[in-house]
Amino acid sequence: MKVGDLVTLKNLHPEWGSMALVIKIHITKWGTGQIYLIAGGSPTPQSIPWVGRDQYIAEASSESR
Repeated sequence: MKVGDLVTLKNLHPEWGSMALVIKIHITKWGTGQIYLIAGGSPTPQSIPWVGRDQYIAEASSESR
């Protein structure tokens, strides 16, 4: 997964929608961090924890093909 990818979301509130665009990934040297997304038509980014990405992201579709 990288910035610019579309991801399929799971286990989140329905207002987030089912798809999101990854706009930033911040990972610390300790392996924690955040994935920032544009989802659900909201102009403000939402974020999910890097360590919980498998719980909230079902699939990533690369846009750089």
